[in-house]
Amino acid sequence: MTPIQVLHQGTIRFVEAQFYFRAIVNGIEEVLVLCSLYSLVDDLQRRYSNGALIVCSYQGEDQLVVIRAKSILSVVALVPFTQGGRIGEFFLAEKFALGVVDTGDTTLE
Repeated sequence: MTPIQVLHQGTIRFVEAQFYFRAIVNGIEEVLVLCSLYSLVDDLQRRYSNGALIVCSYQGEDQLVVIRAKSILSVVALVPFTQGGRIGEFFLAEKFALGVVDTGDTTLE
């Protein structure tokens, strides 16, 4: 599953998309996504790190919601956060691995 950032009920949230489907909503065909919400961002961690560390918890099937696919803002990486033995928490890594480039001297023939 891929974590994504969405606009949900006027708030930016992180979710894990479970599956996409089409449905008629108010007479209009829409693409919808069944998602599992991550918790709200740990505000103490965010403030302590001056906004550099965004940590939240995965809630699995306890927090399922359906959203419009149009509310997807971006795909993100949520990496396991194990500081202090914490389990089930993740930190946000935006633009994950874009800096990885092969700079070898190999030439293509």
